[in-house]
Amino acid sequence: MREEPLLLAVHGQQLLTMRTPGRDEDLALGFLLGEGIVAAAGDVESMEFRAGDREAQRADELRVTLRAEPGALARSRLARTHEIRSSCGVCGVADPAALLESMPPLLPGVPKLPRARLPALVADLFGRQSLFAATGGCHGALVAQADGAVLGAGEDVGRHNALDKAIGQAARAGADFTAAVAVLSGRAGYDLVVKCLRVRLPVIASVSAPSSLAFDLCSAAGATLVGFVRGDRQVVYCGSGRLTD
Repeated sequence: MREEPLLLAVHGQQLLTMRTPGRDEDLALGFLLGEGIVAAAGDVESMEFRAGDREAQRADELRVTLRAEPGALARSRLARTHEIRSSCGVCGVADPAALLESMPPLLPGVPKLPRARLPALVADLFGRQSLFAATGGCHGALVAQADGAVLGAGEDVGRHNALDKAIGQAARAGADFTAAVAVLSGRAGYDLVVKCLRVRLPVIASVSAPSSLAFDLCSAAGATLVGFVRGDRQVVYCGSGRLTD
């Protein structure tokens, strides 16, 4: 399984991540959306990929041009984020409540999702993880409609990169995140949850446990958080009103 650096250049800021090569534009768009740096896919004017050179020790680079100058909040998020990593969403933030700063409210009760569909969504995610099947060493994420139709999926050595790829692919397809579901192959850490909430994904389901901060953020935002989705088993931590029998 390959793990190589990618340098993301956005309006004078350079952000570095280690990722599984491929679908770098989806990764970049999902990252920008999940960090609250852009509000929609249309805010990105262009992306230009430049292949790296191992002998010269130069990483692959993706240069992103936005249609408008980033606002003060977006600039501050870019300025404090020099590495794309699992903890980057909280770098320089003293108050966890600031993670949801300027986030639009979620639609209450939307979408309505049958509980029985969650295991099927997890099975769908696992069925798309060819790298995991071959190596056992990567993460996956999926964004789907409540009826099970998949909007985006991602697989990567980094769990945050996998989610960025899924969000980016779904955004490119014009997905309505406000009525969608995110499915995570591992635990629901706050870093993944805050990305979902920033794009207004109201239902987050994971194969493993959520962290306490992830629960606090979902509870405060009015989101639905489900963990340990394994076969017929699942634990609903908050937002049960969106789930139907």
